[in-house]
Amino acid sequence: MKDLIAKRYIKALAKTASEIELKEVLESLGKLAGAYRIAKFREIVESPYVAEKQKVEFVLENILNNSFNAKFANFIKVLAEHKRLDLFEELYGELSSYISTLNKEYIAQLIVSESYNQEVLKEIESKFSKKLGVNLSLQQRVVANSGIKLVVEDLGVEVSFSQEKFANDLRNHILKAF
Repeated sequence: MKDLIAKRYIKALAKTASEIELKEVLESLGKLAGAYRIAKFREIVESPYVAEKQKVEFVLENILNNSFNAKFANFIKVLAEHKRLDLFEELYGELSSYISTLNKEYIAQLIVSESYNQEVLKEIESKFSKKLGVNLSLQQRVVANSGIKLVVEDLGVEVSFSQEKFANDLRNHILKAF
């Protein structure tokens, strides 16, 4: 639910800000997302006993040290007004995704049973980047299954090969022949 709300706020922010401003906002949201992991910060921001104006001042002056633009200050005020100061982590994730989409840069997960060297990873990365028409950054994850899977979540792409599925398909094909 929070992701959907964050997506709406980022969509509205993106309509009014340039790409440079969005990168500045991303940096500030990164600081706030990191601060949100601290219990004392969460306690202050979520407290019903602290006034909205004090929360905004605390976030802008103490956490960000007044290093922000006017649009971002208004953005924080709107979040406080609608009691959405608990969305910093989701907003950071959504804005990061949005900026990646603008630049056609995506992170792909390569899920394998054994680790590959950097040379092979770079080759896979370049071939899939060319095939999809985007810039991919490949991250490898080793798991205990027999197969290989490439997932690019932001694009909705999943390519996989499993030895078990291949053997089952081959058996089914042979059985259909008889």
